[in-house]
Amino acid sequence: MKPSSVTLTDMLDARERRAQAQNDLLRQAGPTDCLVSLSLNIAGDVKRTPKTRLLFDAGLRAFDSFGFPEAARTVRDGITGTEALILLHADAHAVKETLERLEDAFPAARLYDFDVLNAKGEKLSRSVPRRCLVCDGPAAVCARSRTHGLDAIKAATEALLDEFCADTLALTAHAALERELYTTPKPGLVDLHSCGAHTDMDVPLFLKSAAALVPYFKTAVRLGLKDAGMTPLKDAGLAAERAMFAATNGVNTHKGMIYSMGLLLYGTGKALSFGGDAVAHASALAREDAEVRLSAAEASPATNGAKVYRAYRVRGAVGEVADGFFHARYAADRLKAHGQSTNPGALALCDVMAVLDDTNLLHRGGPEGLAFAKRSAREICMLPEGERVRALEALDREMTARNLSPGGAADMLALGFLLDAWRTLSEHLKMGNAV
Repeated sequence: MKPSSVTLTDMLDARERRAQAQNDLLRQAGPTDCLVSLSLNIAGDVKRTPKTRLLFDAGLRAFDSFGFPEAARTVRDGITGTEALILLHADAHAVKETLERLEDAFPAARLYDFDVLNAKGEKLSRSVPRRCLVCDGPAAVCARSRTHGLDAIKAATEALLDEFCADTLALTAHAALERELYTTPKPGLVDLHSCGAHTDMDVPLFLKSAAALVPYFKTAVRLGLKDAGMTPLKDAGLAAERAMFAATNGVNTHKGMIYSMGLLLYGTGKALSFGGDAVAHASALAREDAEVRLSAAEASPATNGAKVYRAYRVRGAVGEVADGFFHARYAADRLKAHGQSTNPGALALCDVMAVLDDTNLLHRGGPEGLAFAKRSAREICMLPEGERVRALEALDREMTARNLSPGGAADMLALGFLLDAWRTLSEHLKMGNAV
């Protein structure tokens, strides 16, 4: 999606098309029906960006959650903005009351414009006047007196959009961590049935850790939205590690995710502001200091991952990100391929285990442990799908007994869940036509 400036003619044409579409739908309306129009109040000559589409889609999902009986719907996505018209078999006043609350539900929701028309085409007024985005006074008063210049209104709008994007993507990342945690069975890993090869970890501990990382995830997106660079992201990551260890009493639950997921969130933020591919942005940023990290790991290996690199030259998370999230993208593809199965996460994890040189396995079991896990996973992948979960349960017992834990594969699965969610979110960002 490339943001484009609109002209007065563009806006007048869009208004005429919207009026015609409203009239077409109202001709289908019964006497007790109503028509809802959703658009965004965006100041300036750029009305449609990836950020606005992300907000619009969230508003449409929120509207759908109310379950109003629907008769017809049209959605138009163009340079003048994204608009939806929805004909409902519902009382106009009740719908307006509900949607007015939605317009005030969170800060960026103030940009929603849910108009409700009764069957006669009469627009219902808000019971509570809108507030100004800049000073929070009555919006109508500020507009009439032109209290605030266009630049101030645009800046306030952009700040609301940025905060919404950061919140949305951070919560999406948190959900990805939870989906990976709840995936069961996961050989040698913490899941809903066992703690695997981990005597110091369990599900509640991982939940505490994941919750502690949400502020960092928001920061990573904000930094990407501004393309702030690697140094502030590193600083934020170090602070996130301290928050994780505080939440877990010193247990390393998500250190790899702080690095990999933080970079991926930075990349998505940059893609929303500047276009391009989120993964490519994240990988380019990681390559800026990948060799420095690996050289430091070889010279003075202070972590398990660094020790594995010096011993076996397997680059772990640093190499994964610098090389374009190859195995994370593979995990996302396998999740999609297993989408019709009852346990896509466990099957995708097995697929990743079969091909990934997992540094956690190398740390715990050396080359023999890694070879055992990869060979076992490949054998399970060859089984009929209905037999794979039972085979994974048996492998869980065996890997737990051998003290083997494919933590790298689990990280790829979590990143795969995030990439899969981002793929769904970003599909609409490429649209430019009526649907």
